Amino acid sequence: MKVLIVEDEPFIAASVEQALNAAGITAYSAANAAEALKLTENMVFDLALLDVRLGYGESGLMLAEMLLENHAIPTLLLTGLDELPEHVGSFVLGVLHKPFTGDDVVLAVHAVRAAVQGRAVAAKPRSLTFYGGRVRTTETGLVA
Repeated sequence: MKVLIVEDEPFIAASVEQALNAAGITAYSAANAAEALKLTENMVFDLALLDVRLGYGESGLMLAEMLLENHAIPTLLLTGLDELPEHVGSFVLGVLHKPFTGDDVVLAVHAVRAAVQGRAVAAKPRSLTFYGGRVRTTETGLVA
């Protein structure tokens, strides 16, 4: 499974990437939307983990819609915000609320993968909210 992480805080991005890689999940980080879109030109990702508020006024919500529509990459949002727009569930799989640990991220990725593949979710972090989004599955993973 390949996961794209888009997080403007270098420490958080590195921590998430390290936790996923340690769990056997291939992860790549981008600090902003431009870097993320450049990575999607050359790689196919199964899931994106996006900070809702990226630096310089960029929106993780807009990026989530772009990744889904243009590259069929489903998204799990990462945020410390208490409220998100009501329609967010129409284009993202869910939200992992900050603060979270590396273990929370790994559990969330496994839970999302199991849920969209129609398998029982063995465990999920308490800070994970599922929305569903527009998703279908393939033999190899998630496809929006």
